[in-house]
Amino acid sequence: MGAGLLTGCQGQAPGIDPKTDLVLTKPPTSTAQPITTDRKLSTRGRAQEVDVVFIRPAGIPAGPIPVCVALHHKLGGARSFIDLGVPDVLTELARYTSAPFAIAAVDGGNWVDTRLDHPLRMLTEDLPEWLAYHDLASTPFAAIGLGEGGAGALNHARTTPGIRAVAAISPNLYEDWPSAETSKDYSDEAQWKASEPLRHTSEFSGRKIGVWCGTEDVDFLGTAKDFAQKVRATGKWTPGAHDAAYWKKVLPEALKFVGEQL
Repeated sequence: MGAGLLTGCQGQAPGIDPKTDLVLTKPPTSTAQPITTDRKLSTRGRAQEVDVVFIRPAGIPAGPIPVCVALHHKLGGARSFIDLGVPDVLTELARYTSAPFAIAAVDGGNWVDTRLDHPLRMLTEDLPEWLAYHDLASTPFAAIGLGEGGAGALNHARTTPGIRAVAAISPNLYEDWPSAETSKDYSDEAQWKASEPLRHTSEFSGRKIGVWCGTEDVDFLGTAKDFAQKVRATGKWTPGAHDAAYWKKVLPEALKFVGEQL
């Protein structure tokens, strides 16, 4: 029963309207709003203001619940997870399958730390305070990411204590520097070597890892399969490209995978 309901949860669920349920301030302590957006100054990581989006399952009482960090693709942003249907998915999961958990999405650029911009440091040094302020567990248990955010989620998991599960969807992984250089995500080869999950596969032990990639994703299907094999991850290869349509299709399964680790 739960699996069937989950498959159908990409449509609009009753009582959830992302266009009207957005709030711009801290939610009341007596009730938990399904979607909360905020603007925060990242003082320790990015040295700039960023959009922050917190998504709870609808109908869950106020109070701290576990948190999964969500890392967007480079051309998206924290709010893109609303458009991809995450509020509906979390509500269905909490109702029929896993224990309730929240999503925390933050603007992180391409999720590669540079000399002047440290989006991954923002997750470890700025985000805990923002989570506590919004009455959520301040130490996330999992990470999920799309595209560049998929690679970023893997990097965040391998370097951050407490992250015990990670779901990487269409992760931008590169087998060599010439391939990575064309992405313009890295300033030099040394930065790529320090950040590329494929070069650090031995550091993922003890974590539950799931990797999803579309079979028409010609740039990243091969490296996604390679990474999944090397770290003995759960790998799912289904029809789709490197785009929002594919991500919306597989997010329910990826979030279910994350929730099962609670």
